[in-house]
Amino acid sequence: MKITILFLTTLFVCFAAFAKTLDDKAEAAVTVMSLNIYGWKTMPVHSDDYAQLIKRHNVDILGIQEGVEDWQLKESELDSNQFPTNYQRAITLKDSLGECWQHKFQIFINYCQGNRFIESGRFDLTDGPNATRTGEYAVIEKSNKRYLLVNVHWDHESIVTRIANAKETSAQLKKMKDYPKILLGDFNTTCVGKETSLLQQKTKMALLKNAGIDCLFVEGITGRAKKIVADPSDHPAIVATLG
Repeated sequence: MKITILFLTTLFVCFAAFAKTLDDKAEAAVTVMSLNIYGWKTMPVHSDDYAQLIKRHNVDILGIQEGVEDWQLKESELDSNQFPTNYQRAITLKDSLGECWQHKFQIFINYCQGNRFIESGRFDLTDGPNATRTGEYAVIEKSNKRYLLVNVHWDHESIVTRIANAKETSAQLKKMKDYPKILLGDFNTTCVGKETSLLQQKTKMALLKNAGIDCLFVEGITGRAKKIVADPSDHPAIVATLG
């Protein structure tokens, strides 16, 4: 009888330790989403629809594209390197998401799920013939783990510009060596094309999800990703659970 009780006690302790390990891993996991919010002029009228989509997937970190109004260059600005100033689409989406959400430019976090910004900023990308191009980055912490997220929207008209964008994105990723890295966005080229392959060569990042021209690359972190319908956007969204 004593041996049976001892065995059952040991079994219970082992099971409790295993369950705690699973809980700790689940708590430390981070769900990220990449979402283009402006296909066919869907903002601001569909802002609440996008917010519901994001909430359904329990997203921790969100990178959106086309969250700015002043992305198109005027004739006099074709040679400038100005950053966008009007993030009204991103602000409208934040209002739809509610009080649990914070954003820095086009990178969002759900702080009610334990996420917080450590630092964030923008970096210059070579402009296309008609569009201002800007990259964004943020170091985000959850459960004492820190991640570097980089969100990009490369040029849609010029392969020469996209090659420059690939080099500039690679340089930004290599500047911040101390964190697991997540790169997502609208690359305006295939996830296995010349420009994205150049980026992988330079950074050693792995392609985790290929959604056409919407891609997710990672380094120092693993997980599962899927492509989902993101109507009314004309792009699919990518959702990944990483840890």
